[in-house]
Amino acid sequence: MKSMPFLAGAAALAVATATIGCAQSPAAPTFNDPADVAAIEAIEEVLATELDIEKLMPLYADDAVVLDLFTPGVFQGKEQIRAGFAPQLGAIRSMTKTTPEMIVATNGTFGCAASQVAYETVMKDGKSFKMNVRVLDALKKIDGKWQVVQQHLSLPVDPATLSAMTEAPIEGRSMQWSAMPLEPVSTTPDKAKEEIREYMDVGGASVGLEKLMTYYGPGDDTLLYDGFSAKSLIGKKEIADFYAPIMGSYNGISLEMPLFAVDSDGSFGIQIDTQQLTLNMKDGSKRKVALRQSDCMRRVGGKWYSFLEMVSYPIDAATMKAQVTF
Repeated sequence: MKSMPFLAGAAALAVATATIGCAQSPAAPTFNDPADVAAIEAIEEVLATELDIEKLMPLYADDAVVLDLFTPGVFQGKEQIRAGFAPQLGAIRSMTKTTPEMIVATNGTFGCAASQVAYETVMKDGKSFKMNVRVLDALKKIDGKWQVVQQHLSLPVDPATLSAMTEAPIEGRSMQWSAMPLEPVSTTPDKAKEEIREYMDVGGASVGLEKLMTYYGPGDDTLLYDGFSAKSLIGKKEIADFYAPIMGSYNGISLEMPLFAVDSDGSFGIQIDTQQLTLNMKDGSKRKVALRQSDCMRRVGGKWYSFLEMVSYPIDAATMKAQVTF
């Protein structure tokens, strides 16, 4: 029996419509392609071991932003990065390291590497020391080449003494990624940058633990390096348990960000900032807090979430005390 002409035409239209719909649907991102992960890990190895500043500089994008361990520690662009790091590296005779913790996330356009690195260093003046450093690097593939666009280095701080915990033991941890760590691109890069700025303006001024926790996730494949925690916090329960005391101690907050840099492709976002917070404490006092924050973020269901984050306080190199106020 021959097909009726209108049925054949309807079938053809249905197939064509489905094909067009599939072609217009955003492609799911390739999460942690082995080649991209290997390339990012290779860059991280050089960053952690190379003492020649000129060999390091090609790894940074022209407009890269770096938050260094020590005050004032804000470098913007290659000229400032070179000027900031060259004296530090030039004073070192030799350095060895291990990396007990390294967690990488990438969609092929952006990537982040969160790590804890244990150093043993001998200086040219004969002094030697050990130092365990936390790093959150954000990278972008520019003209087919991975480069660091944001870098955040820190040491954990003893909350009682505000002294840097230079040899805090590293409990190397790993991440169990969710079934779909990243969703397809769902907005434009420019709109994404606007949304991430709003995320920081509102989320950074959160009052109460419940509101704060809506900015992490959405799953438990979430890591936080906080300034007052010697170990990485993984999963929303660990983060909530850690932040509960401070979030319950104030009932008002204002936020200014002297530095803010952001980039995104509409699915994966990165931001780095410095913050000046004024907290209205429940006992009636006011508390001023200066901190630094960087985030690797994902857009899920039209909302941004942080899934790799570092919060830190710069260290005075002379006293090895944290600068926590402004």
